[in-house]
Amino acid sequence: MYNHQLDTFIRIADAGSFGKAAESLYVSAPAIIQQINLLEERCGFKLFRRSNHGVKLTPAGKSLYKDAQAIIKLSENALDKARHLAKSAESTIRIGTSLLFKCRLLPDICSKISELHPELKFEIPSLSEQLTRDNDFSDIGVKFDILEGINCTISWKGLCNFLELMRTPICCAVAKEHPLAHRDILKMDDLNGECLVMPIQNVSKELDGFRREIKRNFPATRIIDSPYFGLDTFTFCEMNPYILITQPVYSDIHTNLVTIPLNTEYTLPYGLIYANEPTMATSKFIDLVKRVKEAE
Repeated sequence: MYNHQLDTFIRIADAGSFGKAAESLYVSAPAIIQQINLLEERCGFKLFRRSNHGVKLTPAGKSLYKDAQAIIKLSENALDKARHLAKSAESTIRIGTSLLFKCRLLPDICSKISELHPELKFEIPSLSEQLTRDNDFSDIGVKFDILEGINCTISWKGLCNFLELMRTPICCAVAKEHPLAHRDILKMDDLNGECLVMPIQNVSKELDGFRREIKRNFPATRIIDSPYFGLDTFTFCEMNPYILITQPVYSDIHTNLVTIPLNTEYTLPYGLIYANEPTMATSKFIDLVKRVKEAE
């Protein structure tokens, strides 16, 4: 992780002589001197003032001495963290949660699996909205292992694995004062001439198909593209007479909007999002979830 000549350098600085440092390290003094000569050559400056009375750090040596201790400590912490991650990867599944990636199905699934496989442990790290806003999957398998949510079939292709658990239908969410808010169900014709807020193109093949049908059959309908669905999106639709194209699983998020089913055949895949190279525990968990799903 770091140049181990730094260990020798610190030992000499603490001992005040090559000989004492060599004795404490159970090596010869010439071997110690050779290591420091190599380190000084690599650094490009002298680390010690040498005399018959021992050695003293140069100003540059004092600076390196202080920083070397911090470097070694950071390296040790990094190794401890990596060891913990490697160990936990064998038995721990970290389920990330955020506004859009809430655990709706996983609690029941985890409960069933835990009864038969108590060796599997679950952690619930909270994700920042910025992370999910940016669709940053670099942390899957590092900070978390699994997300539960709707799969963006186009924009996430190749970035992660996905296990479908169900299909969720398209719904419309409107402000409580909207003329359609009192309806129990909407037809496609009801969207004619309205303003729809929905994800941008090339996010979901299902939503892209829905968009094409709207444009083809209802040219008077205006579509407002939203690059991300978050609190700001929901507030935007609360304050304007717009229709948010959403799913029933999100009705517990935008509670100030009325969610109304839409009579359409379009549905979206909902399930578990996980790394392309999952941890051992994650792979085992996904296999077990598949068995639970098949048994149902």
